[in-house]
Order: sequence, then C-alpha cells, then structure tokens
Amino acid sequence: MPVELPAGTYDAQGTALSALVYVPDGARARGKAPLLVLLHGCEQDARTFFEDSGWKDMADAHGFVALLPAQKHNLLSMAGTGGFGRYGNPLGCFNFADRLNSPLKGFVPSEAAAIASMVGAVVSGKGLGAKGPAVDAEQVSVTGLSAGAGMAAVLLADYSQVFAGGALFAGVPVMCAQSMQSAASLCGISVMRACAEVKARSGGYDSREWTKAVQRAQHSAGRPRVLIVQGTADCTVDPQNALYLTNQWTAFHGLKADAPVVIGQEPSWPDRAVRQGFAPAGANALWVETVLLKGVGHVMPIDTRNPQRPCGRVRVSETKTYIEDVGFCGAALAAGFLQLER
Repeated sequence: MPVELPAGTYDAQGTALSALVYVPDGARARGKAPLLVLLHGCEQDARTFFEDSGWKDMADAHGFVALLPAQKHNLLSMAGTGGFGRYGNPLGCFNFADRLNSPLKGFVPSEAAAIASMVGAVVSGKGLGAKGPAVDAEQVSVTGLSAGAGMAAVLLADYSQVFAGGALFAGVPVMCAQSMQSAASLCGISVMRACAEVKARSGGYDSREWTKAVQRAQHSAGRPRVLIVQGTADCTVDPQNALYLTNQWTAFHGLKADAPVVIGQEPSWPDRAVRQGFAPAGANALWVETVLLKGVGHVMPIDTRNPQRPCGRVRVSETKTYIEDVGFCGAALAAGFLQLER
C-alpha cells in the first residue's frame, strides 16, 4: 500500500500538496529502482488514480517506485487570493499555469517546485522504509493526465536536469497561460462548453517565453524524452494541444516537427493509434513521440481484458472517473517509452 511521504522531508513551498510513496515488492531486486512521479487529473485523487489507471499494475510488474503527489480540493482557493494565499484548487487540479503568481525566481510555479522537492526527498531515501530500495536518480520520470499532464510538462521544462523523461496524457503546452484563471480560455480547456467550443489559442504558447525556459534548463542531449498521448474525440482538452506539445518538445531538442522518423500505426492497436516519432540520426531511442488515439475522449486509456497483463480497473462511481477501458493500456505504452520495464 502507498504510504505518506513525511511532510518535513520536503519543501512544500507554501502549497497544499502532500504525497504518497509506493514501493512494490520487486523494487529491491532491481538494485537501484527507477522512480515514476504520477500526477492525477482534476476531480481525481492520487491513490485512486494510481490504482485504477494501470500504473499500480506496471509498478508491481516491473518493480519501480511511484511518487504520488496529491492536490487539496478547496472550493475557496480561487476566490480573490491573488496567488500567494492560494491553498489547493476548487476541482483538485494541479495549478500548472501559475507563473505570474509565483514568488520563485524564474517564475516557476510553486507547486512544481514542491513536487521537485518531493522527488529529491524520495531519491535520498525518504518514504521508502527502513529496508527500502535505493532509487536511481538517473531514472526519474513523470507522467500525468490532463492538469496532471500540464504540471508534468512544467516539471520537464523547468527541472529537465531532474527527469529522464515524461509521458503526457491529454496535456497542454508549457506557458499556454500564466495563471489558472486564464488557462481555460488560452489553453483550450473546458468542463462546461460544447465540444466544438473547446479551442486552444492559435500557436498554443508564447514562443519567446518558451525560449527562455529552454535557456534556463540544464539538460543533456536527449533528455528528457517526451511521450505525448491525446484522444482525438477529447471534449475537455482541445486535441490540437498535441500538435502544440509536439512543436514545443521537438524545439526543445532542436528537432524538426515536420520531419518525423516514425510515421504509422501503433502495432499493438493498429486500428486506433497513430504515432509519430522524432529523433536525430543515429539515436538509439525516440526523443519525442506523439500518439493520437482515434475516437478516444478525455480519459486515461486502460485495458482490463487480458488477465495475463493487467492494466487498471473500472471503478463504479457516481461521478466521472476519466478512466476508460478502451482495449489499450496507456500505462504500458508509457512504461515502455520511459524504459521503466525490467
């Protein structure tokens, strides 16, 4: 079972974030285990998302440690707080866009800094138990759904020296907005409007600000590698964001977005997944990959039909879970891309 990461072991940066840590039985056998940071979406909680999304199944199968940051649901958090008084989020979303409200140098959202501090704590052995495994600081990855993917992208950009890679499910580009109040209209996000009205602004982000982010980052060639997964029937996040994210991360690596090295259908799901990969000549792995899931909405895709390779579960709920069995395991796809498999 996941356990609480002790609050005094990391710098919460004045945020409402907390975290759980999951250490599967097989982690010690790996010598140094990889670490995955998993960020839930809006209206979700960290533990349930971990259990239902397929990521617990992947951790158990492959023996990597999972860090599960959690946002606090607070209906009053957006009511005139001006940013510094913010405490949580009305829908439990990570506040990925709050750069204007950030007191940190470089305008890094304070929640991103808090999560980076949590990563440092786990890498140093906190939350792993008395006989816990060692964590490989060179194999730290981050993934998330929706607002969690938005925060994952921020972490990859602002802390690229920390992360080897990331997987963004139904995410939005870094700096598509600089406050959560403006993110819905600028980043093409909606839980209220009709599907045709969910549109991101043209271009997706401020290229000048993105250039500054790249210049701040201290990253080695080919790191972090980024997987972008987007359903084409998403009515909550404009699917066009997948293009903007692809443009953003190919630019990060100095690659051409119009020159993919892999064009085709995902072999494990030939009818519904179309992929593009990007890497320089001679690379032994893709640096950026985009997978479009035809006809899939705003969900974390799971596959419960193969008992030999479990991937998530469908939970009976009165509210929308944003997890759906579509016969395709997004967590398995990402685990392979992020090289988390044994």
